[in-house]
Amino acid sequence: MVAWQGWLLVALMALGTFAIRLSVLGAMSERAFPPWVERALTLVLPAMFSAIAVPMLVLSDGAMTFIEDGPKLIAASITLIVAMRWGGYLTPLIVGMVTLHAVQRLLPLVM
Repeated sequence: MVAWQGWLLVALMALGTFAIRLSVLGAMSERAFPPWVERALTLVLPAMFSAIAVPMLVLSDGAMTFIEDGPKLIAASITLIVAMRWGGYLTPLIVGMVTLHAVQRLLPLVM
């Protein structure tokens, strides 16, 4: 593939994505969703986040390795508890990062 063909492909994909989003958002800009659709849409973000985050947490080279992924799982569990208790974005992020780094430093000392 020549460089200009690659850029043309990227531009066409961007236009296609924009057209798809505009068709839905533009058509619904003057309308309100039914309550049951709005309730269902509130679950989209957690579902997408779970689909992205869970494989990164539990899979390493395509297999589950809890020994190597232990610090990530501990930090993710504590972050989830903090997020469910206090909500927001910044507090769970900071707690999760501090927990991950602390467990990564302390775990080799224990084992």
